[in-house]
Amino acid sequence: MSKKIIIIGAGIAGLSAGCHARRNSYEVEIFEKEDHPGGLCTAWERNGYTFEGCIHWLVGTRPGSQFNRLWQEVGALQDTHIYDHEVFLRLEGEQGRCVNIYSDLGRLKSHLLELSPEDAPVVEEIVGAALAFSQVEFPLEKARELYRPWDLPRLMVRMMPLFQYMGKLSRVSVAAYLKNFKNPFLREALGQLMPGGYAMIGLVSTLASLHNRDAGFPRGGSLGFARSIEQYYLALGGKIRYRAGVKRILVKEGRAVGVILEDGTKEYGDIIISAADLHHTHYTLLKGKYLTPAIKEAFRLDTFTSVQVSLGVAADLAAEPRRLALRLKEPWIVGGETNHYLAVHNYAFDPTLNPPGKTVLTAALYSGYEEWLKLAQDQSRYREEKEKIAARVLELVEQRFAAARGRVETVDVATPLTYNRYTNVYQGAYMGWVVPPHKGQFSIAKTLPGLEGFYQIGQWVQPPAGLPGAMLTGRHVLQIICRKDKRRFREGPFRLPG
Repeated sequence: MSKKIIIIGAGIAGLSAGCHARRNSYEVEIFEKEDHPGGLCTAWERNGYTFEGCIHWLVGTRPGSQFNRLWQEVGALQDTHIYDHEVFLRLEGEQGRCVNIYSDLGRLKSHLLELSPEDAPVVEEIVGAALAFSQVEFPLEKARELYRPWDLPRLMVRMMPLFQYMGKLSRVSVAAYLKNFKNPFLREALGQLMPGGYAMIGLVSTLASLHNRDAGFPRGGSLGFARSIEQYYLALGGKIRYRAGVKRILVKEGRAVGVILEDGTKEYGDIIISAADLHHTHYTLLKGKYLTPAIKEAFRLDTFTSVQVSLGVAADLAAEPRRLALRLKEPWIVGGETNHYLAVHNYAFDPTLNPPGKTVLTAALYSGYEEWLKLAQDQSRYREEKEKIAARVLELVEQRFAAARGRVETVDVATPLTYNRYTNVYQGAYMGWVVPPHKGQFSIAKTLPGLEGFYQIGQWVQPPAGLPGAMLTGRHVLQIICRKDKRRFREGPFRLPG
């Protein structure tokens, strides 16, 4: 008789685990608190505009690439049009100064050297490292927990082209490395690609993916992307129950045996996988009873989140840059975090997100969580702060985009509390931990000592993750389960049943 797996959460990790579980002939049911899939990989509609809430770029969009193959395994990116942009990001400062971050590394190198010849050594090192990374596939398909001694020599050979860069770039933060630039404008431009606390190796990997045209935007955005995985999972025979939030994980004699839903219903399974937020999993669903030293240490790491202001503009802004960083004349403190730039994303290129002839713009500002939590004690103050931020963003956007002046029809503000309310995500931190370079390959075990039949997955378990990492944890946990059940893990390309 097939074992039943219960999965908590229909985000990308949960859906991935569900697809791999069905491919390996497990009975599977996912319980999701909201009425749609995706978790943090989401979007929302306001007055005909679809406000994108997650994907800025997605690693794995080039057919045949490593992550593209892995996405295809869970039914994603099937016949999906991908938008690639020559300029990934434009930083605009005062007096018409700008820096373009080109996707093509050769063009990027020429542009940066033209702007700052004195920074040639740093530019050449970054571009050289990114080119090296663009030619190597990392050993990601197999769960680390299943590595055997003979896997290590193969791994060393595979990674050999990166040895001259790996040691240095994995041990220095983005902020520390970019101090090597003599030109502050270049330093700031590259600093817009990734928060300064991350290891520099992450920024270089991003440039490599862009160069390979493997970091595009899928038509339909985040919710369409999540729906494609959901539909494949359902086609494989999986079940999803929406509006079915889990209240607690049931444990009997040291084994997870089921879940209690918010309505009091009990559901039982042989294996319980939590793809929910890690803090919510441990402090709410498990009542703090199975915390390990690694998990406690993790919650001392930094996180970051933001306020997103989404605008529906009755104008076609397709000729404007895809992504902008606008230098603010004065620093802007939002939720206790200081911002020197306003990050603006222009989605005019994707007609599925905009009414005809109109444009979705989203603007983001770094913001802390605790300040918003305090404001929320008085809902009138909370609303006033949102309105104040929205008004300032609208002013800045209309200054930059002449065609938008007086033509903004819809305004929506999402705070860190919004992310927390809809997904239970810890402190509204949609990108997980900011792991400092000295921590190395920090990860959290997918199993817990003293609790059999339970697994935990998602971006918090294997940082720095994002959508690809979340998807990988779903794949990896099924490899571990199959090994324990003495089954051969079935993998392979996308195939519809029948």
